[in-house]
Amino acid sequence: MNERQMRDWMKENLGRLKTLRDEIRVDIHLAGMEAKDKWKELEPVVRDAEKLAEEVTDVSQRAMEELVEKFRGFRESVRHHRPGGQA
Repeated sequence: MNERQMRDWMKENLGRLKTLRDEIRVDIHLAGMEAKDKWKELEPVVRDAEKLAEEVTDVSQRAMEELVEKFRGFRESVRHHRPGGQA
C-alpha cells in the first residue's frame, strides 16, 4: 500500500470509528451505569485516532484497526446488555 492509499485507508477507518462513536452514544442512553462508565473511558480514544490518521505508518495502521475493532466490540456488548435486547 503506498502512502496515498494508506492515508485514504486511515481516513476511511477514522470515519468508521466516528460512526461507531455516534451509534454507541445512542446505545448508551439505553444502557446501564456500567456501560456508561466504560464509555467515559473509551470515548476520548477517538481524539487519539484522529492523530493516528495523520500518521502513515504500519504501526498507526495496526493501531487504527485495533481501535475500530474495540469500538465494534463495545457497541455490540452495549446492544446485547441494554434493556430490550438488541437494536
